[in-house]
Amino acid sequence: MRRVRAMAPWYHRLNALSWALLGAMVLASASLALRAFRDTASGRRAPQVQVLNGSGVPALAQRATEVLRAEGLDVVQIGNADAQAYPHTLVLLRRGNAGIAHQVAAALGAGRVMQQLDATLLVDVTVVLGRDYARDDEPP
Repeated sequence: MRRVRAMAPWYHRLNALSWALLGAMVLASASLALRAFRDTASGRRAPQVQVLNGSGVPALAQRATEVLRAEGLDVVQIGNADAQAYPHTLVLLRRGNAGIAHQVAAALGAGRVMQQLDATLLVDVTVVLGRDYARDDEPP
């Protein structure tokens, strides 16, 4: 009769480097979860932003989203605007204080801040990217 050898559990098969990487991933996840919990408990949260492409330049909303997220803003929706011929970028305050809209405009390096309150959109700021942002975004 042939004897079948039981396989060792997965955690016995990891080498030291694998354990170190696993530990780093657990610590990073715990750090992010703790920060999110603190922000929620203290009432702080990143401003929520909607980015709409009104320039007619393909993928401009995605590029602007990367810029805003790098600045710590929470882009919750991207898409196309109602028209594709906006000459200037608009930063529309939907809820909260105007400082949030100015923060978004500063992160983009463009945008006319306007107040158009609309809490039904469930975002703090709507950005409508215009042709001016498309020109500024072009590589030299």
